[in-house]
Amino acid sequence: MFFWKKSDVEKKAEEGSKEAILELIRSGKTSKAENILENFKDNEELRKILFNLHLQNKEYYKAYTLIDKYKDVGSAPERALVYEESGYVSKAIEEYLKIGDFNSLYKAGLLYKHIGDYQKALEVIDRAFKIVPYDKKKEVEELLFDLKKILGIADIPKESFFEKISKTLQKTKDTILLNTIFINRKIDEELFEELEEKLIRADINVKLVLNIIENLKKEALKRNLQTAEDLKPLLKEELLKIIRNCGSKDLFFELLNEKEKPFVILFLGINGSGKTTTIGKLASIYKAQNKKVLIGAADTFRAAAIEQLEVWAERAGVDIVKKHEGADPAAVAFETTKKALEEGYDITIIDTAGRLHTKEPLINELRKIKKSIQKAYEKAPQKVLLVLDSTIGQNSISQAKIFKEAVDINGLIITKLDGTAKGGSLVSICKDLALPIYMTTDGERIEDLDPFDPETFVDALLS
Repeated sequence: MFFWKKSDVEKKAEEGSKEAILELIRSGKTSKAENILENFKDNEELRKILFNLHLQNKEYYKAYTLIDKYKDVGSAPERALVYEESGYVSKAIEEYLKIGDFNSLYKAGLLYKHIGDYQKALEVIDRAFKIVPYDKKKEVEELLFDLKKILGIADIPKESFFEKISKTLQKTKDTILLNTIFINRKIDEELFEELEEKLIRADINVKLVLNIIENLKKEALKRNLQTAEDLKPLLKEELLKIIRNCGSKDLFFELLNEKEKPFVILFLGINGSGKTTTIGKLASIYKAQNKKVLIGAADTFRAAAIEQLEVWAERAGVDIVKKHEGADPAAVAFETTKKALEEGYDITIIDTAGRLHTKEPLINELRKIKKSIQKAYEKAPQKVLLVLDSTIGQNSISQAKIFKEAVDINGLIITKLDGTAKGGSLVSICKDLALPIYMTTDGERIEDLDPFDPETFVDALLS
């Protein structure tokens, strides 16, 4: 039998010798050094070494636990980084503002923008612009203009809904150049092959594309069509046959004019889908209708989600029920619904977490949240809406199916249409999920929340 014998360096390190601990680190035994240092956190020099190890290993939450307890650990840039990476956005902003150089102010402004506090973002980015390096000037000017657009203080002409959706789908249209294949062409096999390729590039499901092409061929033969231009109305009709199943723009207006109170809307969606921002926009619209609105922050997994929702609630002038990070989401949902019922709120919107990498816990959590809402008010939630990020294209379909395992979903909200070349994925979403699309988003202004109009969408895609 062999017994491992500790070296003299390890023995000294375990006694708290700084030199011995550094020797362990230099020799590559960082895990052992880290474990030893955990026992000496009250020693100023040793905890700073431990903090640096956490930073090197990108163990930001471990680093956070140190700076949260010991105020002498880390420089302002290091503390800002740790807060940002750990999800404590407000604390990260505070540190970046203390530093005060261009890069730090710019980061603080971007973080304010990320959590939806656009007024403060504008103020901080404006400060950064005063000391902007020449090579960053154009980038900062564009950001300032975007923030002014969001806040409604930029001079922008009003667009028609068609112009807006057409511009929104520009990335998709630039990718597929669909309209060009109908110009001065005759109908032949080459045309159909090119059309098939472009529809697939727009992220429409391959099987669905083949079905569309087959139907077009049959109709072209049946009607004895000769030119590609004659085929375009048929393509529009084929797409509309599918997309009309996703409802009409009336759904959006019906949602805004619900009379039952409290009308409880449960929001689902993965982290980063634009769910929290959409809740804020919708709450703002309801508030503008003089409705009493309550938001429930039941995504307690991330501190940043609670902070972001709180900023939106303040901006919209509506009330919020929130608890600390790690609190029971079902308890937040119950308390929110109970408060809405007892205090006469018209509209209640409840946010939830969306951690798809933990499928079973997520499904169980969402079911528990729904039961808690029904325990507080048996008729609620009257609507369950799933937010899907259009930039991930058809991958959103598999996401939706996971959420559908958890609870019955009434409809969809499609976000970030302005940032995707996969606008055609909406056709596949309509076909595969058979769920109505209540609204789409294409920017960060409140007015960038629009009803989904199938006909306008198809016209814009083909224009």
